[in-house]
Amino acid sequence: MADEEAEFEILAEEGETPDEHDVEILETLEEHGEDLSEPREIRIDLLFPDEDSANAAEEELTELGYEVATFEAAGEEEQWSLRATRELRVYHDNVTGFRHRFEELAARHDGEFDGWEAAAD
Repeated sequence: MADEEAEFEILAEEGETPDEHDVEILETLEEHGEDLSEPREIRIDLLFPDEDSANAAEEELTELGYEVATFEAAGEEEQWSLRATRELRVYHDNVTGFRHRFEELAARHDGEFDGWEAAAD
């Protein structure tokens, strides 16, 4: 990606559903002139209760072609977090399935989906 790359992380508004929030991210990209038919760097954040769960999810994501960074829990009450990155096409017709795929992956490993963000040129 270009050095001038802009990132869009839109904070969910109170009462907004996850699906509505996903559409808001896409609309923001379009408002900035982005072509949603083009692949872009997508970052997915996931949280896990322990190292074993995080490692299992990391393995699955790596097999799916994602670059994964793992962040160790900072304390006993903290969760392990993963950031998975890959070039993808996310657009209005597939964004709901996109979110659900990662919610299901996280749940299989006793974790939770913690959101996603997209990069724009």
